[in-house]
Amino acid sequence: MPVPVIMPKFEMAQESGRILRWLKQEGETVTKGEALLEVETDKVAMEVEAPASGTLVGIRVGPGAVVPIGQPIAYILLPGEVWEGAPGASPATSPAGAPRATPVAERIAQAHGVDLSVVPGTGPGGRVTKADVEAFLAQRAAEGKVKAAPAARRLARELGVDLRQVEGTGPGGRIQSEDVRRAAEALRGAVVPEAPARPAIRRRVPLAGMRRTIAERMSRSVREAPQFTVSIDVEMSRAMAIVEDLAAWAEREGGPRVTLTALLVKACAWALRRHPALNATLEGEEILEWEDVNIGVAVAVPEGLVVPVIHEADRRGLMEIAQILEEKARRAREGALRLEDVQGGTFTLSNLGMYGVDRFTAILNPPQAGILAVGRVAKRPVVGGGDEVVVRPVATLTLTADHRVIDGAQAAQFMETLRAVLERPGLLLG
Repeated sequence: MPVPVIMPKFEMAQESGRILRWLKQEGETVTKGEALLEVETDKVAMEVEAPASGTLVGIRVGPGAVVPIGQPIAYILLPGEVWEGAPGASPATSPAGAPRATPVAERIAQAHGVDLSVVPGTGPGGRVTKADVEAFLAQRAAEGKVKAAPAARRLARELGVDLRQVEGTGPGGRIQSEDVRRAAEALRGAVVPEAPARPAIRRRVPLAGMRRTIAERMSRSVREAPQFTVSIDVEMSRAMAIVEDLAAWAEREGGPRVTLTALLVKACAWALRRHPALNATLEGEEILEWEDVNIGVAVAVPEGLVVPVIHEADRRGLMEIAQILEEKARRAREGALRLEDVQGGTFTLSNLGMYGVDRFTAILNPPQAGILAVGRVAKRPVVGGGDEVVVRPVATLTLTADHRVIDGAQAAQFMETLRAVLERPGLLLG
């Protein structure tokens, strides 16, 4: 029996994957463990390996398709087997721009100007056959031979105009929007108001790939999780002194450069170890408090945002965290993150202070219970111990938390611990 190649689940919150490209073609012989295709999630691009040795058959989707996890995307035909179609499979259509069809179907479609990506396929693996194209042509003929621009068709539906009664003035008698307006005017005896002017569009960007996945996950996060925020101001004099001293040392000795983000990762891990309720995820009907403190750090890339993870951050020294963070941020910008680089996060840190942002609130990274937003370190007046006003470097930190998992008092206690350790950062160097 053919072995299905399924869309794998790479991460906890993943619901689907996007096909980037097939590395093997239908009919090719493959070996178990050999890379068949590349799949992209919102965090990383990964190769999907052959689950068995045999012949690759029944490719159901092409580049650009978004497929739910667990869904078959192709099959491996074992030696000696004959391909008779996917077991119990329903027809699948190829993504736009990558139709799969028999040669006869392609010739008929080309002769009649048919876009094969809109033709449902009933052949093996959703392949478009001659009968499929002929059925599509028959349906199109039954709907009438009216030639009209898509905008004109939409307008006709809005105004209740029968396109068969409209005389087209466009090339080859094609019906334009203005033809529909004139017909509506004649039918109703009233002037149809012109559509309001639209601003000029500079470019159209499809909501696809990483951007689409981010949009879906963030929308779901806001829709499903009751999120609340807690903010504090932290006096950063000592923290910045440590960062500057270690950065100078690294420049002299050639070690990893310690950044404020690295120090914040260490501080968050230190505080989370003392407040484990925030080092948690909500999965189904269970709240899971994790033994390991794995801090995800949001990194901006041209395609959107990725979150490489510093695993066991509470058990690592500051220099080691800085080195790991530097390496993973580099791989993120180069699009070379590996699966293990983004898996297993239990809490997320987003630092926009480097862009001059004073304060902001971040959206939860599901299924995690908390995310910390960090604003820039800026000089501000503060009241000293003797009630005198002095100028100190201060940063605003804002925690977004899932109210299903933790309450306000727990969030406040975590933030107070975080402030305490950042104002006494020597505790992190022991």
